Amino acid sequence: GAAGAGASSPAVAGGRRPRRARRGVTLLELLVAMGVLTLLGTALIVALRGGLATWRRSEARRSSFETAQAVLGQLRDDLEALVVPDDAPPGETTRVEARLLCDTDDAGRQRLFLVRTITAESEHPITGLAGSTVLGDRVIDSRDDLAEARASRLRATGGAQEVAWVLGSDAVLYRGYRAPIGSPGSLFDAQGAWALAPTPVARPGAPAPADALGLAPGGPEAGGDEDDAPPGPALLRPFAAEVLWVELRFWTQFTTTWRSGPCLRNPTDREESGPLDYWDSTRALLRPADPHPRHVHLFRGPASLQDPRDDVFPQKVYVALTVRERPEAGTSTFLARPLGATDREVWLQDASRCPPDGGHVLVDQEWIRYERVDGDALVVAPDGRGARGTEPAEHQGEVVVGRTFELVVAVPAYREDWSDRWWEAR
Repeated sequence: GAAGAGASSPAVAGGRRPRRARRGVTLLELLVAMGVLTLLGTALIVALRGGLATWRRSEARRSSFETAQAVLGQLRDDLEALVVPDDAPPGETTRVEARLLCDTDDAGRQRLFLVRTITAESEHPITGLAGSTVLGDRVIDSRDDLAEARASRLRATGGAQEVAWVLGSDAVLYRGYRAPIGSPGSLFDAQGAWALAPTPVARPGAPAPADALGLAPGGPEAGGDEDDAPPGPALLRPFAAEVLWVELRFWTQFTTTWRSGPCLRNPTDREESGPLDYWDSTRALLRPADPHPRHVHLFRGPASLQDPRDDVFPQKVYVALTVRERPEAGTSTFLARPLGATDREVWLQDASRCPPDGGHVLVDQEWIRYERVDGDALVVAPDGRGARGTEPAEHQGEVVVGRTFELVVAVPAYREDWSDRWWEAR
């Protein structure tokens, strides 16, 4: 029996196994594998697109935060370094060195002019060389300052400089500085807005376009030689782009709230006294056209210009800065229907991009203040059309919300004037 079993399996005796039949991939298995790979690839693409969108949005917002940080940081530094008023009696000084002026141009944009101290003057590579010779004939004004310092042509600064902030119509915020302070070529004189007007004015008139940007006619920007340029203001250099709005409010000795409203001399217990939207530390240059007997104003008379004893400075300054962001940031949208000049609702394609509790939007060249978001529409405030000095008009374009940054700066040079007998206005 054993011999017969061995003879019947020669392949096993020789050490070889029978070859198994190979099994291929079925069509169903191939389709399932392709479906799984497609799902994984789609999920990966969606995740990458979401991540890229988030990254682009963050980058767009980061640029606006950097702009706001630079502007608000420099504004804080300027306001905190204001020159303290001189208490010398009248007649013993011929130049008022302490000055803070804020007015509004014809377009409703505020302009800020001030005199501040120079920080770390002796350590700076330019200001440290100013006044090294008695033959200095140039000023520090951002035009070839380093070359003039090396040539010992800069005049001594006296430790103070003039600073101007102007928002242009091109959404560019300009800043200029000049040292030493005073005429000729002072930033205050060159504007032509601080000369005493023969008739009462609510605000100084807007200067000529060249002066508004601090451009001296015939200077380098006009194609001439800087050495041949007539005396003029220092150039205002672009400081930040895509700045839609800058708002300043000043806290007086009578102010009780930052909300906009009249600044009252003698508010009742149920009334609030708002801040001022202008400032004149000299109390001699900005005269209200028709002052209300209960409203605070700073003007006292032309004699106050040379009397530093009645100069006043705000306790605090509120700064609001609105910056235009790139479309990726999601702070702009479009009108869903044309907007008439008298419409009280603004219909948007995406109203969720606007703050729900009210604010401002820019449609073409018109600022509109709205009270709230109602579905896909903005409910315009009673006086919201043509806000911020603009004019109501018809629109059918982009609606820019922007991003607004706020800052409150405490002014060390704060100075009240309790000789202002406000109770006599009752």
